Amino acid sequence: MRKSVVFLFLGLFSLAFALPSEAALTVQVTKSVSSALPIAIPSFGPGVAGQPTVADVVRADLSHSGLFKVLNPASYPSDPQAPAAVQANTWTGIGATGLAVGAVAKTAAGYTVTVYVYNVATGQELAAKRFSCSPAELHMTAHHVADVIYKAFTGKPGPFASRIAYVRQVGAEYSLLVAESDGWNPHVVVQGRMPLLSPVWSPNNQRLAYVTYVNSRATIFVQNLATGTRQAIAPGGQIVSAPSFSPNGQELAYARSEGGATNIFTVNLSTGQRQQLTQGGSINTSPSWSPNGQIAFVSDRDGGPQIFVMNSQGGGQHRITYSGNYNASPAYSPNGQRIAFIHRTDGVYALAVMDATGGGLNVLDAQGNCDHPSFADNGEMVIYGTHRAGVKVLAEASIDGRTLAILHGAGEDSQPAWSN
Repeated sequence: MRKSVVFLFLGLFSLAFALPSEAALTVQVTKSVSSALPIAIPSFGPGVAGQPTVADVVRADLSHSGLFKVLNPASYPSDPQAPAAVQANTWTGIGATGLAVGAVAKTAAGYTVTVYVYNVATGQELAAKRFSCSPAELHMTAHHVADVIYKAFTGKPGPFASRIAYVRQVGAEYSLLVAESDGWNPHVVVQGRMPLLSPVWSPNNQRLAYVTYVNSRATIFVQNLATGTRQAIAPGGQIVSAPSFSPNGQELAYARSEGGATNIFTVNLSTGQRQQLTQGGSINTSPSWSPNGQIAFVSDRDGGPQIFVMNSQGGGQHRITYSGNYNASPAYSPNGQRIAFIHRTDGVYALAVMDATGGGLNVLDAQGNCDHPSFADNGEMVIYGTHRAGVKVLAEASIDGRTLAILHGAGEDSQPAWSN
């Protein structure tokens, strides 16, 4: 067993090492809206050699959202990179409704990137923004450009300039990875031969909590991503699982198994003070903290796994799911108005969303057994694990179920979490 601990310890030092680009995810859009907005994205000019250009990243982001149809650049009448070169009426002939032009300019410190967004039909400029970045930040800056365009046409913040954490298994080796939202620039947080489970971001995105095994016991660690230091949430060898940060990041809710029962506790990460929130001999697990301090959790106290809600002191416990005999893995949306969860239907563990009160159940993906849903910070998309052709992959779905994209990796990927 000592060997497993050594693997985990070595993983602390691997955060500084990026994986090769071929380890990144590739995105396959499998469902998009029929009314996807036709948009043209000219070149923006070159960027860092050997990397996708800003235009490449923006086109991919908008396409995989399912809300935009990026028109073929070969059909573009010109390649404008500044407002003075834009003639809106020339773009109607290729069927464009939207147009985003801009330029990447080299500076002493790195790059400046500008973007101007137009409604082609009216010629109206909808948005304009300038970014400055280092060469290493150029790919993420392209995601910010995509967010500007997304918001200009939808009125909602974009989900692209964010990060995801997920677990990759290759053979007997497990890695907890952090990457940009499209899988670019993946970095190892921890790696070894012990399974890694349930990663979750702190509200400030500076820490990850996750589960792994030490001396054959499931243990939660809270790890600082900048320094690699980590804190174990397992005093006295307790078996703990399913971490969830409080809205202020000062507490962690988790499940603890002891004497045949599993109950939910909270711990103050600074003082170590603990509080037990559920009681009894049933299984109570998978807490998820809402922005207003409510906690959703799963309990089998009524016979099968169902979702319950309580306050942060354990009071007011009540059941909110009644459709079907299996509902688990709740995750609150950033505004607290929805819960994504796993709902068994026709023998498949499907991804579903519902109102925070338990109504309005909507199944988003029942094509393969799903797990570990997590909302994007804009609340409009959910990332989760699923299966395609017998392989574990990540997927992203819009909360209305109209768009779906599969993220393929170089191993079996699961347990995703979207940063705040």
